[in-house]
Amino acid sequence: MKFIYLSIVTLIAVAGCASSSSNNEEDGPEEYENLVSLQQPNIQQHEKATVYIDSVKKITVQQQPALLISGTFPDACTKLKEVTHSISNEQLSLEIIAWRDPDTMCAQVLTPFNYIYDKLTKKQLSAHSSIIINDTEYSY
Repeated sequence: MKFIYLSIVTLIAVAGCASSSSNNEEDGPEEYENLVSLQQPNIQQHEKATVYIDSVKKITVQQQPALLISGTFPDACTKLKEVTHSISNEQLSLEIIAWRDPDTMCAQVLTPFNYIYDKLTKKQLSAHSSIIINDTEYSY
């Protein structure tokens, strides 16, 4: 009886110590909530919208370096239109442009988003520890 009890306790301990997830440092896009992609306006009339950036984090996606940009939109109807980068005077900059339809009724509630920007090389990301996004500097 002691042998069975000891065997069961050992089995539970071994099963509890086994990891059910891999120890892979790479993140996949599916691991981020509120992940958005670029969307061009499909209507003639649209206006530029505000984007609030909360944080920037260096991540790896599909074995390539990328930046995870987390922020909020001023309402649930705002969409990302374009994200471009530039390097001038050794400063890395991103311009994020968002849009919304001015004729659409939309709840005025801050809407969180995450966006993965993967157009920078490993060398470009390693050479800088901060980035200017829409005229505000963020460390990553």
